[in-house]
Amino acid sequence: MLKNAITLKTKVTLLDGFETDFTASLFLPDTPVKALFFCQPGGGNTKDYFNLGQAEGFDYSFASRMCDHGFAVMLMDHAGVGENKIDEAHPFFTPRQSVSFTVQALGEFFAHPAITDVKKIGTGHSMGGMMITLINALMPFDAICLIGSNAGGLDWGLLEEDMKFIEQPERLEKEMKAHVLRMFKAPFINYESGGPSLESITFGAENEGAHALLMKVQSSLFSAGGYMSMIRGSFRPEVNKITVPLFMAAGEHDLGAPPEEAPKDYINAASIKFMVLPGAGHNSFAFAAIESLCDAINDWAGEVL
Repeated sequence: MLKNAITLKTKVTLLDGFETDFTASLFLPDTPVKALFFCQPGGGNTKDYFNLGQAEGFDYSFASRMCDHGFAVMLMDHAGVGENKIDEAHPFFTPRQSVSFTVQALGEFFAHPAITDVKKIGTGHSMGGMMITLINALMPFDAICLIGSNAGGLDWGLLEEDMKFIEQPERLEKEMKAHVLRMFKAPFINYESGGPSLESITFGAENEGAHALLMKVQSSLFSAGGYMSMIRGSFRPEVNKITVPLFMAAGEHDLGAPPEEAPKDYINAASIKFMVLPGAGHNSFAFAAIESLCDAINDWAGEVL
Protein backbone atom coordinates (compact mmCIF):
# COMPACT_ATOMS: atom_id res chain seq x y z
CA MET A 1 0.00 0.00 0.00
CA LEU A 2 1.17 3.55 -0.74
CA LYS A 3 1.85 5.57 2.39
CA ASN A 4 4.55 8.14 1.67
CA ALA A 5 2.86 10.46 -0.86
CA ILE A 6 4.10 13.94 -1.72
CA THR A 7 2.43 16.47 -4.03
CA LEU A 8 4.90 18.53 -6.05
CA LYS A 9 3.91 21.84 -7.65
CA THR A 10 5.65 24.50 -9.74
CA LYS A 11 4.84 27.26 -12.22
CA VAL A 12 5.53 26.62 -15.90
CA THR A 13 5.87 29.14 -18.74
CA LEU A 14 3.92 28.09 -21.83
CA LEU A 15 3.53 29.65 -25.29
CA ASP A 16 2.71 33.32 -25.91
CA GLY A 17 3.26 34.36 -22.31
CA PHE A 18 0.77 31.92 -20.77
CA GLU A 19 1.68 30.43 -17.40
CA THR A 20 0.16 27.65 -15.33
CA ASP A 21 0.89 25.41 -12.37
CA PHE A 22 2.05 21.86 -13.03
CA THR A 23 1.81 19.17 -10.38
CA ALA A 24 3.10 15.65 -9.89
CA SER A 25 2.63 12.92 -7.29
CA LEU A 26 5.74 11.41 -5.72
CA PHE A 27 5.50 8.12 -3.82
CA LEU A 28 8.40 6.97 -1.67
CA PRO A 29 9.18 3.50 -0.32
CA ASP A 30 9.74 2.81 3.36
CA THR A 31 13.27 1.66 2.51
CA PRO A 32 16.17 3.58 0.89
CA VAL A 33 15.27 4.58 -2.66
CA LYS A 34 16.81 2.31 -5.33
CA ALA A 35 15.85 4.57 -8.26
CA LEU A 36 12.93 6.70 -9.48
CA PHE A 37 10.32 5.71 -12.06
CA PHE A 38 8.96 8.85 -13.75
CA CYS A 39 5.65 7.84 -15.31
CA GLN A 40 3.43 9.31 -18.03
CA PRO A 41 0.08 7.81 -19.10
CA GLY A 42 -1.36 6.97 -22.48
CA GLY A 43 -3.89 9.06 -24.34
CA GLY A 44 -7.24 9.44 -22.60
CA ASN A 45 -5.87 8.52 -19.15
CA THR A 46 -4.68 10.56 -16.21
CA LYS A 47 -1.43 9.88 -14.40
CA ASP A 48 -3.38 7.68 -11.99
CA TYR A 49 -3.39 4.90 -14.57
CA PHE A 50 -0.11 4.06 -12.82
CA ASN A 51 -1.93 3.89 -9.48
CA LEU A 52 -5.20 2.11 -10.26
CA GLY A 53 -5.51 0.69 -6.76
CA GLN A 54 -7.07 -2.54 -5.54
CA ALA A 55 -10.11 -4.50 -6.72
CA GLU A 56 -11.39 -7.94 -5.79
CA GLY A 57 -8.44 -8.41 -3.41
CA PHE A 58 -5.77 -7.74 -6.06
CA ASP A 59 -3.35 -4.81 -6.34
CA TYR A 60 -3.45 -3.20 -9.82
CA SER A 61 -1.20 -0.28 -8.84
CA PHE A 62 2.16 -0.03 -10.60
CA ALA A 63 3.17 2.67 -8.11
CA SER A 64 2.33 0.53 -5.10
CA ARG A 65 4.10 -2.54 -6.42
CA MET A 66 7.27 -0.66 -7.40
CA CYS A 67 7.38 1.13 -4.03
CA ASP A 68 7.18 -2.30 -2.41
CA HIS A 69 10.25 -3.20 -4.47
CA GLY A 70 12.08 -0.19 -3.02
CA PHE A 71 11.66 2.36 -5.81
CA ALA A 72 10.29 5.88 -5.75
CA VAL A 73 7.54 6.56 -8.30
CA MET A 74 6.55 9.94 -9.73
CA LEU A 75 3.31 10.33 -11.70
CA MET A 76 2.64 13.36 -13.90
CA ASP A 77 -0.12 14.30 -16.32
CA HIS A 78 0.61 15.66 -19.78
CA ALA A 79 0.18 19.37 -20.38
CA GLY A 80 -3.53 20.15 -20.64
CA VAL A 81 -4.64 16.82 -19.14
CA GLY A 82 -5.84 15.85 -15.67
CA GLU A 83 -4.32 18.08 -12.98
CA ASN A 84 -2.13 20.04 -15.40
CA LYS A 85 -4.88 22.21 -16.87
CA ILE A 86 -4.11 24.86 -19.48
CA ASP A 87 -6.28 27.86 -20.37
CA GLU A 88 -8.55 27.06 -23.31
CA ALA A 89 -7.30 30.26 -25.01
CA HIS A 90 -3.76 28.83 -25.17
CA PRO A 91 -2.61 28.24 -28.76
CA PHE A 92 -2.28 24.78 -30.28
CA PHE A 93 0.90 22.96 -29.28
CA THR A 94 2.66 19.86 -30.57
CA PRO A 95 3.93 16.94 -28.46
CA ARG A 96 7.48 18.30 -28.67
CA GLN A 97 6.27 21.63 -27.29
CA SER A 98 4.27 19.79 -24.65
CA VAL A 99 7.30 17.95 -23.30
CA SER A 100 9.26 21.20 -23.19
CA PHE A 101 6.68 22.35 -20.61
CA THR A 102 7.06 19.06 -18.73
CA VAL A 103 10.85 19.36 -18.69
CA GLN A 104 10.56 22.80 -17.10
CA ALA A 105 8.66 21.26 -14.20
CA LEU A 106 11.00 18.29 -13.93
CA GLY A 107 13.96 20.61 -13.48
CA GLU A 108 12.46 21.42 -10.08
CA PHE A 109 10.72 18.13 -9.28
CA PHE A 110 13.82 15.98 -9.83
CA ALA A 111 15.69 18.22 -7.36
CA HIS A 112 13.49 17.01 -4.48
CA PRO A 113 15.92 15.87 -1.76
CA ALA A 114 14.44 12.38 -1.58
CA ILE A 115 15.32 11.64 -5.22
CA THR A 116 17.90 14.17 -6.38
CA ASP A 117 20.80 11.72 -6.35
CA VAL A 118 19.05 8.56 -7.58
CA LYS A 119 18.89 7.15 -11.11
CA LYS A 120 15.83 8.16 -13.14
CA ILE A 121 13.85 5.68 -15.27
CA GLY A 122 11.50 7.24 -17.82
CA THR A 123 8.34 5.13 -17.95
CA GLY A 124 5.44 5.49 -20.35
CA HIS A 125 2.30 3.60 -21.31
CA SER A 126 1.01 3.81 -24.91
CA MET A 127 1.20 7.45 -26.09
CA GLY A 128 3.03 8.18 -22.84
CA GLY A 129 5.91 6.11 -24.15
CA MET A 130 6.29 8.52 -27.06
CA MET A 131 6.22 11.45 -24.65
CA ILE A 132 8.90 9.82 -22.48
CA THR A 133 11.00 9.31 -25.61
CA LEU A 134 10.64 13.01 -26.48
CA ILE A 135 11.51 14.03 -22.91
CA ASN A 136 14.60 11.82 -23.01
CA ALA A 137 15.94 13.82 -25.96
CA LEU A 138 15.83 16.97 -23.79
CA MET A 139 16.59 15.51 -20.36
CA PRO A 140 18.18 12.05 -20.71
CA PHE A 141 17.08 9.26 -18.38
CA ASP A 142 19.34 6.55 -16.98
CA ALA A 143 17.01 3.88 -18.39
CA ILE A 144 13.65 3.75 -20.15
CA CYS A 145 10.63 1.51 -19.66
CA LEU A 146 7.94 1.36 -22.38
CA ILE A 147 4.70 -0.53 -21.73
CA GLY A 148 2.25 -1.08 -24.57
CA SER A 149 4.27 1.47 -26.52
CA ASN A 150 6.57 1.42 -29.54
CA ALA A 151 7.63 3.49 -32.54
CA GLY A 152 5.76 1.43 -35.14
CA GLY A 153 2.67 3.63 -35.42
CA LEU A 154 -0.82 2.46 -36.33
CA ASP A 155 -1.01 2.46 -40.12
CA TRP A 156 -4.49 0.96 -40.06
CA GLY A 157 -5.85 4.05 -38.31
CA LEU A 158 -4.57 6.51 -40.91
CA LEU A 159 -6.10 7.98 -44.04
CA GLU A 160 -4.22 8.60 -47.28
CA GLU A 161 -3.52 12.22 -46.35
CA ASP A 162 -1.89 11.03 -43.13
CA MET A 163 0.35 8.46 -44.79
CA LYS A 164 2.48 11.18 -46.40
CA PHE A 165 3.92 11.95 -42.96
CA ILE A 166 5.32 8.44 -42.39
CA GLU A 167 9.06 8.80 -41.68
CA GLN A 168 8.74 12.56 -42.25
CA PRO A 169 9.07 14.01 -38.71
CA GLU A 170 10.08 17.54 -39.73
CA ARG A 171 7.23 17.91 -42.22
CA LEU A 172 4.74 16.57 -39.68
CA GLU A 173 5.91 19.03 -37.03
CA LYS A 174 5.29 21.94 -39.40
CA GLU A 175 1.90 20.78 -40.70
CA MET A 176 0.54 18.97 -37.65
CA LYS A 177 -2.12 21.44 -36.49
CA ALA A 178 -4.32 21.23 -39.58
CA HIS A 179 -4.26 17.43 -39.68
CA VAL A 180 -4.86 16.97 -35.95
CA LEU A 181 -7.91 19.23 -36.14
CA ARG A 182 -9.10 17.43 -39.27
CA MET A 183 -8.97 14.04 -37.53
CA PHE A 184 -9.93 14.95 -33.95
CA LYS A 185 -11.79 18.29 -34.42
CA ALA A 186 -10.23 19.83 -31.28
CA PRO A 187 -6.85 19.97 -29.47
CA PHE A 188 -8.32 17.94 -26.59
CA ILE A 189 -11.13 15.39 -26.83
CA ASN A 190 -13.19 14.51 -23.77
CA TYR A 191 -13.60 10.73 -23.44
CA GLU A 192 -14.71 10.76 -19.79
CA SER A 193 -18.17 9.45 -20.73
CA GLY A 194 -16.69 6.62 -22.79
CA GLY A 195 -13.57 4.63 -22.12
CA PRO A 196 -12.62 0.97 -21.84
CA SER A 197 -15.15 -1.78 -22.45
CA LEU A 198 -15.27 -5.16 -20.78
CA GLU A 199 -16.40 -6.53 -24.15
CA SER A 200 -12.93 -5.84 -25.62
CA ILE A 201 -9.87 -7.59 -24.24
CA THR A 202 -7.67 -5.21 -26.22
CA PHE A 203 -9.16 -2.05 -24.69
CA GLY A 204 -10.73 -3.42 -21.51
CA ALA A 205 -9.77 -5.11 -18.26
CA GLU A 206 -9.79 -8.64 -16.87
CA ASN A 207 -12.84 -8.26 -14.62
CA GLU A 208 -15.51 -5.80 -13.48
CA GLY A 209 -13.45 -4.56 -10.55
CA ALA A 210 -10.41 -3.74 -12.67
CA HIS A 211 -12.69 -2.18 -15.29
CA ALA A 212 -14.18 0.13 -12.65
CA LEU A 213 -10.66 1.23 -11.68
CA LEU A 214 -9.85 2.01 -15.32
CA MET A 215 -12.98 4.10 -15.68
CA LYS A 216 -11.87 6.30 -12.77
CA VAL A 217 -8.69 7.38 -14.59
CA GLN A 218 -10.33 8.37 -17.88
CA SER A 219 -9.62 11.91 -19.01
CA SER A 220 -9.30 14.02 -22.13
CA LEU A 221 -7.09 12.95 -25.01
CA PHE A 222 -4.23 15.22 -26.10
CA SER A 223 -5.14 15.01 -29.78
CA ALA A 224 -1.74 15.98 -31.18
CA GLY A 225 -0.11 13.31 -29.03
CA GLY A 226 -2.56 10.70 -30.23
CA TYR A 227 -2.07 11.70 -33.86
CA MET A 228 1.72 11.79 -33.74
CA SER A 229 1.96 8.44 -31.97
CA MET A 230 -0.07 6.83 -34.78
CA ILE A 231 2.39 7.86 -37.50
CA ARG A 232 5.37 5.59 -37.99
CA GLY A 233 8.66 7.46 -37.85
CA SER A 234 7.11 10.66 -36.48
CA PHE A 235 9.60 10.74 -33.62
CA ARG A 236 12.42 8.76 -35.24
CA PRO A 237 15.13 11.30 -34.27
CA GLU A 238 14.23 10.94 -30.60
CA VAL A 239 13.98 7.15 -30.82
CA ASN A 240 17.51 7.10 -32.20
CA LYS A 241 18.69 9.14 -29.20
CA ILE A 242 17.80 6.35 -26.80
CA THR A 243 21.19 4.95 -25.86
CA VAL A 244 20.40 3.69 -22.36
CA PRO A 245 19.02 0.28 -21.30
CA LEU A 246 15.45 -0.24 -22.47
CA PHE A 247 12.68 -2.43 -21.05
CA MET A 248 9.66 -3.09 -23.27
CA ALA A 249 6.47 -4.99 -22.51
CA ALA A 250 3.33 -5.60 -24.53
CA GLY A 251 0.10 -7.35 -23.73
CA GLU A 252 -0.63 -10.59 -25.56
CA HIS A 253 -3.67 -8.81 -27.04
CA ASP A 254 -2.07 -5.37 -27.39
CA LEU A 255 -2.41 -2.77 -30.16
CA GLY A 256 -0.32 -2.25 -33.26
CA ALA A 257 2.42 -4.43 -34.67
CA PRO A 258 2.97 -7.97 -33.38
CA PRO A 259 4.60 -7.60 -29.94
CA GLU A 260 7.82 -9.31 -30.96
CA GLU A 261 8.44 -6.59 -33.58
CA ALA A 262 8.30 -3.73 -31.05
CA PRO A 263 12.05 -3.60 -30.19
CA LYS A 264 13.32 -3.40 -33.78
CA ASP A 265 13.24 0.42 -34.04
CA TYR A 266 15.41 1.06 -30.98
CA ILE A 267 18.69 0.55 -32.78
CA ASN A 268 20.89 2.54 -30.39
CA ALA A 269 19.61 1.28 -27.03
CA ALA A 270 22.41 -0.06 -24.83
CA SER A 271 20.34 -3.20 -24.28
CA ILE A 272 16.72 -4.29 -24.66
CA LYS A 273 14.70 -6.51 -22.34
CA PHE A 274 11.34 -7.48 -23.85
CA MET A 275 8.41 -9.45 -22.48
CA VAL A 276 4.90 -10.37 -23.59
CA LEU A 277 2.25 -10.23 -20.86
CA PRO A 278 0.06 -13.36 -21.12
CA GLY A 279 -3.65 -12.70 -21.26
CA ALA A 280 -3.28 -8.92 -21.08
CA GLY A 281 -4.69 -6.32 -23.44
CA HIS A 282 -3.47 -2.80 -24.10
CA ASN A 283 -4.39 -1.69 -20.57
CA SER A 284 -2.03 -4.27 -19.14
CA PHE A 285 -2.10 -2.79 -15.62
CA ALA A 286 -5.74 -3.91 -15.39
CA PHE A 287 -4.75 -7.57 -15.70
CA ALA A 288 -3.08 -10.00 -13.30
CA ALA A 289 -0.01 -9.78 -15.55
CA ILE A 290 0.92 -6.56 -13.71
CA GLU A 291 2.39 -8.75 -10.96
CA SER A 292 4.88 -10.55 -13.20
CA LEU A 293 5.53 -7.28 -15.07
CA CYS A 294 6.56 -5.39 -11.95
CA ASP A 295 8.68 -8.31 -10.72
CA ALA A 296 10.46 -8.41 -14.10
CA ILE A 297 11.03 -4.63 -14.10
CA ASN A 298 12.51 -4.88 -10.60
CA ASP A 299 14.92 -7.60 -11.76
CA TRP A 300 15.83 -5.64 -14.90
CA ALA A 301 16.49 -2.41 -13.01
CA GLY A 302 18.75 -4.29 -10.62
CA GLU A 303 20.77 -5.58 -13.57
CA VAL A 304 21.16 -2.37 -15.60
CA LEU A 305 21.43 0.44 -13.04
